[in-house]
Amino acid sequence: MGMHINQANPTSPAVRQAGAAGKALNKNLAALASGLRIGQAADDAAGLTIAEGLRARVRQFTRESENLQSGISMIQTAEGGLASQQEGVGRLRELATEAANGTLTDDQRAALQTETQQVLEQIEATAQGTDFNGRQLLNGTATETELGVEGGARVEIQSSTLANLGLEGVDLSTQEGAQAAIETFEKAGEQISGNQALLGAQQNNLERAVEVRETGAQALTEAESRIRDVDVARAAIERSRNEVLLRASFGAIAQNNLGPQMALRLLGL
Repeated sequence: MGMHINQANPTSPAVRQAGAAGKALNKNLAALASGLRIGQAADDAAGLTIAEGLRARVRQFTRESENLQSGISMIQTAEGGLASQQEGVGRLRELATEAANGTLTDDQRAALQTETQQVLEQIEATAQGTDFNGRQLLNGTATETELGVEGGARVEIQSSTLANLGLEGVDLSTQEGAQAAIETFEKAGEQISGNQALLGAQQNNLERAVEVRETGAQALTEAESRIRDVDVARAAIERSRNEVLLRASFGAIAQNNLGPQMALRLLGL
């Protein structure tokens, strides 16, 4: 029986094992280098679909959190304007109480009326000038603002102008007018306080909504990481295993080639 002198058969088990081990080893090295178990759809099509869905949800939560934060900032801006108006109303009550004193002269009450008018103008200027991103907040323009959040979220702000507060036509030039103004200013202060309380409650709700989305985004990010990211310890073990298989395959191929090489030496070739 003659001897066939050839190289390793490409279809031999050793060659097939070497190819498979080399391919798996390259995949292990790529995963360890990138930190990703799923780098492309071919790695795990179903897992990639789930991971991308989770990532999209995280982006939505992040955007919604930013929208809610904008709403909180709007509320805080409006509260600043209301606080300024409340301070003005407090001063008006002082002036009205002083003007209600029967010992004052008409000239003295006229001076108090002049200051009263100045404070009223400041309150109206605050109503017209308090704005957020170009949107006026206290003059009735921004009574309701949608924040673009799934499930719905909005900021409601009550108008706080002189007309809405009932402060138009106040006159401290007479004792009777001053006495009537005291009640008017008290009601205006209560209305501003009610508006502040409404905004405070809304801010608390928005802050809780932000917390919910931040917690949800964190949980989804961790879930995506478990699907997409590589298990370093497991990948390292698989790399070692594939390296051993690859070396064993090369050894088997070399052994298969040893017989023909010895025959060639015997023949002097």
